[in-house]
Amino acid sequence: MSGREGKTFDTKSLFFSGAVIILFIILVVLILQSGGGKFADSNSTVKYEGVIYRDLANKLKSVGITKEAIKQYESYFNTAKMDERTRSNIAYTIGKLYMEEGNYENALSWLYRVDMIDPDTPLKNEAGSKIVHCLETLGRFHAAEYALEARSSLQEDSGEETRGGKVIAEIGSRKIMLREVDEAIDELPPWIKEQFKGKEKKVEFMKKYVADELFYRKAKKLEYDKNAELRKKTAHFMKQLMVNKVLEGDIKDKLTIEEDDLKNYFKANQERYKERSQARIRLIKAGMEEIAKNIVRELKKGKNFTELAKEISLDEESAKMGGQWNSWVTAGKDDLGIGNVAEVSRAIFSTSPGDISPVVKAGDYYYIFKIDEKKPERMRNYEEVEEWVRNDYMEHKMKVAYQNLLEQVLASSEVKLYPHIITEEETPSK
Repeated sequence: MSGREGKTFDTKSLFFSGAVIILFIILVVLILQSGGGKFADSNSTVKYEGVIYRDLANKLKSVGITKEAIKQYESYFNTAKMDERTRSNIAYTIGKLYMEEGNYENALSWLYRVDMIDPDTPLKNEAGSKIVHCLETLGRFHAAEYALEARSSLQEDSGEETRGGKVIAEIGSRKIMLREVDEAIDELPPWIKEQFKGKEKKVEFMKKYVADELFYRKAKKLEYDKNAELRKKTAHFMKQLMVNKVLEGDIKDKLTIEEDDLKNYFKANQERYKERSQARIRLIKAGMEEIAKNIVRELKKGKNFTELAKEISLDEESAKMGGQWNSWVTAGKDDLGIGNVAEVSRAIFSTSPGDISPVVKAGDYYYIFKIDEKKPERMRNYEEVEEWVRNDYMEHKMKVAYQNLLEQVLASSEVKLYPHIITEEETPSK
């Protein structure tokens, strides 16, 4: 290549490179003026909308419009850019507002986020206290206890295992914790939960819980989960659960209960909340009527009831204690578990303290009762049964609301009912 040709090539290359650089600069400028400007505008819009949500929420909160304030705070939380501390504070505010509304499930959802978002938040203790309050209000007493215990453990930094984290049973490598059993008890309806109060009853529930786990494992081995009939029942059960969830949203979450309504309901249904007569008793269980009558004759002659019960009663548990039953017996209830409630109650509660009842047959056995102590029937006051009344009233309101909702749904233009197919009598065949 000659010197002239080299110079020409260098000049062309330089010109071409310069042109490319100039075109690139022009392209960047155009992007910034169009798309880049839009991006900047988009950021500004998001930031502006976030501020609007926050300011509107603050105003609504200040005038007590809680539900709308919650919506605006949630929009602010979901759209605005903010640091972890601010985000944690907003979660706490939303949680508090849900508590004010009585929506403790949603309150928990937000309060749990407070120290998850910002582990060093100064609101940790306040959020923890509110979590405990929500759990207690929802009847999750064991969960509340463990939440409180966890807070105390963190504050003391003891490093010890929390009570709920203790293993109470093992099935092979599967460890069952106390917390797991307590939470299962908390899931029970109130009237069933009452049956497992106290340490001994809780041990009974724990044994059942472990046994159910073993039965479930056996069912899995037998591939009952693939059984067509069970799958059909499971599908029906799932359908019912989903229906209940819809009804909960359409009915339960929209019900409001005033204190005056509860008190009026209590006054109108006081008989329901009456405390029945109760008695402390001793008993002797016999296998034949003639034997039972002989025992009564011996007792009337002055024979000691306690000694006789220890010697001849067929009820082994009470016999060890001289016939003494270990809890109060309530009129009209089968607290003794022997049946024939009406006759047993009549015998016990028509007999004065210190006296012996007539012989009563229950099942295949005959019983004699000695009355140690009695508590008369009494009317409970509202404060004693407030939670019971609240549950009953809520159930009553839900039934009424459900009936109204049912009529609305069935009035839909899409629904056609043919009740006569069920109600009309079959034509007898000739």
